[in-house]
Amino acid sequence: MSAPPASQNTDLPQVAILFTHFAPYHIDRIEAAARRLAGRARVLAVEAADASDEYAWEPARAFIHAKHLVLFPGRVYEQVGRFERLQAYAETLRGAELVLTGIPYSEPDIVALAWRRRARGRRIVAMTDSKFDDKPRNLLREQVKARLLAGFSGAMVAGLRQRAYLEFLGFADKPLVPGYDTLSVERVRALAGDIKIAWAERPFVFVGRLVGKKNLPTLLAGYARYAEQAGGKARRLVLVGDGEQRAELEALAGQLGIAGTVDFAGLQVSRIVAQHLVQALALCLVSTEEQWGLVVNEAVALGIPAIVSPAVGARDALVRGGVTGHVVEPQSPESIARAMTVMAADEGQWQAMSQGVTQRAWLADAERFADATELLFDPENPDAARDIQRFWDACEAG
Repeated sequence: MSAPPASQNTDLPQVAILFTHFAPYHIDRIEAAARRLAGRARVLAVEAADASDEYAWEPARAFIHAKHLVLFPGRVYEQVGRFERLQAYAETLRGAELVLTGIPYSEPDIVALAWRRRARGRRIVAMTDSKFDDKPRNLLREQVKARLLAGFSGAMVAGLRQRAYLEFLGFADKPLVPGYDTLSVERVRALAGDIKIAWAERPFVFVGRLVGKKNLPTLLAGYARYAEQAGGKARRLVLVGDGEQRAELEALAGQLGIAGTVDFAGLQVSRIVAQHLVQALALCLVSTEEQWGLVVNEAVALGIPAIVSPAVGARDALVRGGVTGHVVEPQSPESIARAMTVMAADEGQWQAMSQGVTQRAWLADAERFADATELLFDPENPDAARDIQRFWDACEAG
């Protein structure tokens, strides 16, 4: 546990922000919220554990503006029992006026915590990027889910489709604010540095886990069609990340005849990821399931257009077809190939697209999380309400 910042006044109300464990972008959001609420509230950053079986994130950096607490240090989140977690949550968060939880509401202990706080007249807000189109939905199951989630006093969502899904689940008459899936644009730019690369040498880049929902076999097939058409002028494709499909994908690249122009860069730390992205012609994320896709935020921070599928939640706020990127059919290699061909065709058009991306970078920034937290803490704050509406308006505009 890190020491509390000197600015933490114990007489102020407490806002607690809870996650399973912290990635760099979680810290971005919490620090932005703590800066925004300085002098009005104490912000407590709570990790359930400091490791997870699912995500191998970098160790948390030190907090400056928030107090940091790990409930189960040295343990893996999935290996801590639900009842043990619930007890720790209830005890630690007892005095918090407002709790924001990014632990999925599918976890029974989080649902129980919500109902427990509701019974005590204390607020708890779900933070989620789930949307209706993530997977097939069963109406009866969704009705049961809506009843279980009635313990929450509101929600912070990622974007438009997430807002619509939470309204469907009964949150229409509760606070529903955007800004959940954001990160520090300034941090990403600092990590990328001032790398120079000729436009003709910029590759297509994928960043993420090499797993089924990322739809990478179709991405490789689309790239193979593009490379065949482009001939000797074909850009390279760089896959940054690792996962269960790596061997299969390497074999497929050989079968498609593109092994010589596809690079498997492996799992990388944030700094190397940012350096790959800043050199990219375009980020490629053609997933069949993608609640948001924070790597799109990273690309946007660096002025890099994106080729995405409709499943990518970030598309709603950050990608405008032909303006800041391209939206393709996830099961159509030809659609992917055409987007790559257009993206690589003209430097002037690419520069204009890059400028369009940069103009939307404010939507990707952790200050939007701070906007949301501020409005949840102080619902009568007119500045926070204005900033929230500005986000919604930008997402709804074409």
